Amino acid sequence: MSNIAIIAADDHEIFLQGLKSLFAGNQTISLVDTCNNGDDLIGRIQLLSPQLVLLDLSMPGASVKDILEVTRPINTSIIILTMNLDAQLANGLVTQGVSGYVLKESAFEELEFAINQVISGEVYLSPLLLESMNNSVESNLTAREIEILQLAAEGISNKEIACDLAITERTIRFHFSNICLKLGASNRSNAIAKSLKLHLIDII
Repeated sequence: MSNIAIIAADDHEIFLQGLKSLFAGNQTISLVDTCNNGDDLIGRIQLLSPQLVLLDLSMPGASVKDILEVTRPINTSIIILTMNLDAQLANGLVTQGVSGYVLKESAFEELEFAINQVISGEVYLSPLLLESMNNSVESNLTAREIEILQLAAEGISNKEIACDLAITERTIRFHFSNICLKLGASNRSNAIAKSLKLHLIDII
C-alpha cells in the first residue's frame, strides 16, 4: 500500500520545518509539499491531488470554504491544525466538511493517529479540545443521535446510515461531530464505545 500523501499549509515557516522533520522517514505518511497561504494551497492541491491537507486557520488568502470547494470533488480530506480551542468553531467546520480538528500543542503521535482515522473515513476531534469544553455543551443526546449511534454500533457505515435515514452523509458527519462533543469522544469508534459503556445503546 502506498503512503498517505499530505500537504501542510501554515504561515509560520518554523512550524512547517518542524513538520518536515517529524514526517521525514515516516513509513506510512508522506509530506509531499508545504505552503504558507490559502491561494497557493489551492494551486498545490489541484496539481498534486493529495489525500489529506493539514490546514492552519489563520493563514492569509483563500478561506476554508474556498479550499473545501477544491478538495471535495477529488476526495481530499482536511484536518485543521490550530491553537484555537473553540469547540463550536470546530463543530461548524466539521459541518462544512472538515474531517479533523487537532491542536498544535498535541503530541505528534496524536497527529499521526488523526491522519489515519480521517483516511479511514472517521471524523477526529482532539481530546484537548474536548477537555476544554467542560460544561459548554449539553451532555444529553437527541433521539436522532442515539438512533445514529445504534446503527453505527451495528456495523453500518455512515453512507448506509444516511441512505437508511434518507439524509445526506454530510448530515451524518455533522451528527457525529455533535455526538463526540457531547460525549467527550475523539472519534466515531470512541463515541460508540462510550455510548455502550453508558448503556445509551445496545449491541443487537
